[in-house]
Amino acid sequence: MAKIKTRQRMGWIAIGFHWTMLICTVGLWTPVYLAARRRRVTVTHIPDGYTGPLPPTR
Repeated sequence: MAKIKTRQRMGWIAIGFHWTMLICTVGLWTPVYLAARRRRVTVTHIPDGYTGPLPPTR
């Protein structure tokens, strides 16, 4: 026999709490993500005598 399951809707306080936690979590992890992204460095080997276009440098 099939079982019937029902869910109650979340109240306004619970909805507000969940959205606050989502926004705070994104706010906490954004600096970590940006710091890790800044740390990645690409090293390009340019052979001696190369006269073609050069990659941009900072």
